[in-house]
Amino acid sequence: MLVRDITINTDSLKVTPLGSRYYKVAEDVKISVFTDIGCLEFNVKKGLITNFRSGGPLVDRFVDQIGDQQKALIYLIHDMMYTRVECCSNEHPVSRELADEFLRDGLAWAGMGRLKRNSVYYAVRMFGKSAYEEDDCLSETNRVLFSFHWTAKKAA
Repeated sequence: MLVRDITINTDSLKVTPLGSRYYKVAEDVKISVFTDIGCLEFNVKKGLITNFRSGGPLVDRFVDQIGDQQKALIYLIHDMMYTRVECCSNEHPVSRELADEFLRDGLAWAGMGRLKRNSVYYAVRMFGKSAYEEDDCLSETNRVLFSFHWTAKKAA
């Protein structure tokens, strides 16, 4: 999935640190993701909790947990893609494969080098299956704190 641009309706993504590597979205935000396959829109409510990029402090030496605003948006969107959402009949917004493809290609859009973004991508492919398939209490809370709409690109 080629990520062409990502826009938000505020000056910046505002989050509040919660400790234990978790953050809470501090204000409602609309995120639009423009890709070669269409536009994905996320309406995120204040209170959604994310860890941005998974992995312990050891990984932070190589890849920032949050990074700059562009990388933070990519990680936040990927977290939402891994969360079942009420507006999609409590299913995931997209397949795991598409979510991970978005992560890799989104990190390229955000300026992350090939080695780092491929490392993140392959780590998620190897270790992310349970996070995608199994809900926890955080997933249960977050599923009502965002909505998703995908306007697919029309075939030429």
